[in-house]
Amino acid sequence: MKELTLKETQQASFEILKKIKEMCDKLNLKYVLAWGTLIGAIRHHGFIPWDDDIDIMMPRPDHDKLVKYMLEHKEEVAPLQVFNSDTCKDYPYMLTRISDSRYVLHTDNEKDFGLGVFVDIYVEDGAGNSKEEALSIMNKTHGLCSLIFLSTRKHYVFGLTQGIIKKIIKIPAFIYAHLMGKKYFERKLMKYVDATDYNRSTWVANIIWGTHPEWEVYPKSILEDTIEVEFEGVKFRVPRQYDSVLRQSYGDYMQLPPEKDRIAHHFYSAYRKEDVNNE
Repeated sequence: MKELTLKETQQASFEILKKIKEMCDKLNLKYVLAWGTLIGAIRHHGFIPWDDDIDIMMPRPDHDKLVKYMLEHKEEVAPLQVFNSDTCKDYPYMLTRISDSRYVLHTDNEKDFGLGVFVDIYVEDGAGNSKEEALSIMNKTHGLCSLIFLSTRKHYVFGLTQGIIKKIIKIPAFIYAHLMGKKYFERKLMKYVDATDYNRSTWVANIIWGTHPEWEVYPKSILEDTIEVEFEGVKFRVPRQYDSVLRQSYGDYMQLPPEKDRIAHHFYSAYRKEDVNNE
């Protein structure tokens, strides 16, 4: 089988992003480019050259409307598919992915559940009316997010875990996560989501995917006060406050990382389904 090159994977995910933008524009839904995709838009006017995926953020109400629309218009939006814990029982994550079914991924440490090349949607939930309140929620849910992730791994690896104490803790955490299962922790996590109200909050947080709590709480205005910037020749929405958003997570994001760190951070290979079937 011929594996997609990085450029081919980027192009396939970019086509998905353009279709998401079209649907959001049609339905008047809010979204912004996020994480490495936002850095790419500001620093490179396109992909970070070594980045292998696309990230966007959406408010919970807008995300839910997009998912509902796509599920009600499956034939119209094909080959795009929605992957989340509601649409796929074996899906291992809490964030939503919009996948192109013409592709297939082979991953290192998770079960095959039918995902193709994708775009990540980070769902932003209401998190109260102060940064302190938002951080308090994230600090309570951070551990649940980690346990959900561990519960879906096929085997134990240290991965990006740093520090002796964290590595020691990770071993019993991995065993506990597998004993209890993803759904157990998911139900606990969603209680925090259900307790919040996006419309009444002035702060938002990525409650269901909190890996770095201090990185992932924002004034709600980042999703509502936006500008358009160019990404690979097409204009997409980004927070008007993009500088403060990026500095919160990355510091001096305009400075290129050391050459040794200019690598993709996902562990999968992508193929066209027709090539896989021909094999």
